[in-house]
Amino acid sequence: MKRRGSMFVTFVRTGERRYAVRAAVEGKAALEMNPAPGYDPVLPHDLQHFIVERALGIEGAVFGQLAAGGTAGTFHVIGIDGGSQRRREARWRAGKQAKLTFQRDDAMRSERAAYICWHNWLGQSVDPARRAKARAMEKTARGMLDAMPAKERALYSMAKLGEVRAEFERLSQRWSKLSVGESFTEPW
Repeated sequence: MKRRGSMFVTFVRTGERRYAVRAAVEGKAALEMNPAPGYDPVLPHDLQHFIVERALGIEGAVFGQLAAGGTAGTFHVIGIDGGSQRRREARWRAGKQAKLTFQRDDAMRSERAAYICWHNWLGQSVDPARRAKARAMEKTARGMLDAMPAKERALYSMAKLGEVRAEFERLSQRWSKLSVGESFTEPW
């Protein structure tokens, strides 16, 4: 799946333990998933996916689907107000989604990448509670790495893990400072 046009993704803190994800693709109606699953006070699950899919070039999972004009099955056009253009856009996206189904391999790669990179980031933290959480995840992370094809495992070089860890840290700091109703936007 090739990236088409530009996309900007916004992560919104919508409640004390809730968040939404919005995607704006050039020339298309904005999409939203609200509520988004996997809230975390330091780095929500879908923000983890955004980071690893962008860093590892995973095009067939959630954010690649959105960039290509799909809905990833969980996003909806924002603000359908009964206008005929919005309804046409929603129908177009629904039809497009039928053609842009998840690439199962990429979706699974994204899940593994989020877990492995989350584990790596937590394990390198100065926070003892985060390091303890990483220790509890160690067996699962090691099992995922050991079961991967060599080509996929090679993606997790020290340099790439460091790059992803830096993005986790940077965006975690941004996320952690948000009050309810605030957001930040990142380019895909």
